[in-house]
Amino acid sequence: MKQLWNGIRLTAIAAATMGVAAGTAGAQVAFSGNTFGCFYTAATTPANCTGLNSTVGSLSYTGSTFNVSSNPADGLVSVGGAPGTPNVNNLGSFTLNDGTYDYTGKQFALFVNFTNPAGVAGNNAYGAVVTGNLANATTGNVFIDFVNTPHNFTFSDGTNLSFGVDDLSLDDHATGMATVAVTGHGYTTPSTVPEPSSMALMATGFIGLVPLVRRRRTS
Repeated sequence: MKQLWNGIRLTAIAAATMGVAAGTAGAQVAFSGNTFGCFYTAATTPANCTGLNSTVGSLSYTGSTFNVSSNPADGLVSVGGAPGTPNVNNLGSFTLNDGTYDYTGKQFALFVNFTNPAGVAGNNAYGAVVTGNLANATTGNVFIDFVNTPHNFTFSDGTNLSFGVDDLSLDDHATGMATVAVTGHGYTTPSTVPEPSSMALMATGFIGLVPLVRRRRTS
């Protein structure tokens, strides 16, 4: 009986170890996609940017494309490239030309579209409140306060991503114009389906229990 339970215990430990390995093996996941956004004043975040503008007052938004990979050691995902023309590997950028506008009541919707991995399900719209720059200011600051609650995405290959967007501020005092990239971060967990080699090893472990069971029955 002791041999039987030892065999079961060892196989269970091996199975648990393989389960962890399956959950972390191949943890580096490639994510690609694009972003767009628009300003709005409605009570709720719009479903898309139809009929809305990417510029309000002296503030404008430019979308981006991204192709990044999660860190294989811990699954962390970061989209934080510097602004450029065009934007690459960030979530877009805001440009502030001067401070002569009152942004009271203005809000912004950022849409992050994942094209890889495929088959994504999740809320891809991030809302933000725009504050700063009273109408009588010639230069100033604008603060874009995103709702920082992470959004959860599930892809068809079993990958899960929890991703949030960072707040940002623009200061045009120095040059009369400022451009700042939108960044985001999160973490991912890969599919936990064991690889074929792991399945074969697990099956071998259970097959090894058969003689022990038979020996127990005949003793």
